[in-house]
Amino acid sequence: MFNKALFLSIISVFSLFLTKNAYAYPNFIGHGYNSCITCHYNPFGNGPINDYGRAVSATAISSRGFYNDSKPEDLIGKESGFFFKEATSKHFRPSASYRGLLLKRNFGEESEKTEYIHMQADVNLVTKFGQNDKFITSVSFGYAPVPRSLQNTPGADSVKEYRTREHYIGYRPSPEWGFYAGLMDKTYGIRVVEHTSYARTTPQVTMDDQAHGVTMHFNKPQFEAGVNVFVGNLTQDESLRMKGAAGTFEYTLFEKNRLGLSALNQSNDYLKLTAYAAHIRSGLDNGSSIIFEVGKVDKETKMIVSEKTEYYANFQNHIKATRGTYILNSVEYYKNAIDKSYRVRFGPSIQYFPISKVELRVDLYNTRNFSQVVSVKDRWDLMAQIHLWL
Repeated sequence: MFNKALFLSIISVFSLFLTKNAYAYPNFIGHGYNSCITCHYNPFGNGPINDYGRAVSATAISSRGFYNDSKPEDLIGKESGFFFKEATSKHFRPSASYRGLLLKRNFGEESEKTEYIHMQADVNLVTKFGQNDKFITSVSFGYAPVPRSLQNTPGADSVKEYRTREHYIGYRPSPEWGFYAGLMDKTYGIRVVEHTSYARTTPQVTMDDQAHGVTMHFNKPQFEAGVNVFVGNLTQDESLRMKGAAGTFEYTLFEKNRLGLSALNQSNDYLKLTAYAAHIRSGLDNGSSIIFEVGKVDKETKMIVSEKTEYYANFQNHIKATRGTYILNSVEYYKNAIDKSYRVRFGPSIQYFPISKVELRVDLYNTRNFSQVVSVKDRWDLMAQIHLWL
C-alpha cells in the first residue's frame, strides 16, 4: 500500500531544505507588492490581471526552461498579452481562463474515489479609458459548475451552469481612491486561491458567493482599506440573496508586513451571518512569505431558531524552489463551538509554471477530525490541477 505519511514527510523535509533560497508567492509581498491592485484590475485581487501583472507572471513567476537562453526578459514580458502577443489596443484587454481538477478522495484506501472537475472556463473583456486607466469595466462569462452543496438537490435546477461570475465598472479619481459597482467578491479576509479553505467556506466567501454591490477602495503605502455594501446576487431567488456589508483594513509594518482586520455582516430569509477576522501577510528574507488568518463566525438560522459559533484559522508559507517551481505548506483549523468538535487539515503542495500562462499544481491533504462523540478515521485527498489562461 502507498505510504502516504512517508510521501508527506519527504515533500515537507524537501521544502525545508529549500527555504534558504526561497521567494514569496502569492501576492509577492516579500518583493514589496503589498497591494493586489499592482497586478489586478480588481483592487482586492482575483479576476483578470493588468499589463504589469501579465509581465510579472511571465518574467518572475514562470520558468525560463522552454525559452531560448538568449531571449531577453523584456521580450518575454511583451509577449504576455492575449495569445502570447504584445497588446496593440490601448483600451481593450481580452482574456480567457480554464481550470480543471483531478480529485482522488480517500487517497490510497479501498473507498478511493476519483473524479475530474471542470472548475472554471471563462472569457473576459476589460475596457479601460482615461489617464492611468481611470475608467474600467470588466465582464466575464463562462462555465460555472453547480456548487457541491446543491448537487442532487431541488435547488440545483435553479443554478445556471453558464453565467457571469464577475462584472463591474470602476472609477479611480486618483491613484489612492477607487469606486467599483457590480458583481464582485466581498471584501473580507485574505483571498487565498483555495476556495475550499475554512477561511473561505466558514464565512461563506467562496467562488460562488459574489454579490452585486458597491465597493470603495483606498490605498496608500502605509495602509489599505475597503468597504463593500451589497444586495446579494441578483440572479438568485430574492429569499436566498445575502445582503449586507463587509470591510477590510491592512496596515503596513516594517515595509513588507501587513497586519489586517476584516468584518462581514450578511443575511437572507434563512440565515444571518456575522464574521470577524484578523490576518497577517508577511514578507521574509529573500522574498519568502507567510500568511495567517484567524476568524470567528456567528450563524443564526431564522426558520428554526438556532445559533452556532464557528472558529477557523489558516496558515500558509510560500517557498520558491527555483524559478517557476513553488512549494506551499498549509495548516488549517476549524472548530464548532456547540459540540466542541474541531478539524485540522494540513499538507504540502507543489506548484509549477512551466511557461507563461500555464500552471500545474499537486496537493496532498490530510483531514483529521476530533470529536467527543464519534471517532472518525483520517482522510487523505490528492488533487492535481491544471490552469491555463490567455
